[in-house]
Amino acid sequence: MSYSLQRVIEILEKKGFVPEESKNNGVLHFTAPGYKEIKMKSDGVKHYFKVLTKFTTNLRTALEWAGVDKLEDVA
Repeated sequence: MSYSLQRVIEILEKKGFVPEESKNNGVLHFTAPGYKEIKMKSDGVKHYFKVLTKFTTNLRTALEWAGVDKLEDVA
């Protein structure tokens, strides 16, 4: 499922992540206690997620890689 940038941020915040924008490259860093950091960049159409050394365009996959368990509200 494709989400708007704002909706992705809302979902991540609901899961406890705090967004922080990188100063030089437009990458959003999401951190939360007990989870791996998720980095996200968007080209306006697709969102690209990185967790450790893995890349995906699927939000659910990124959350799984970060260690989030309850994903019922993420398609």
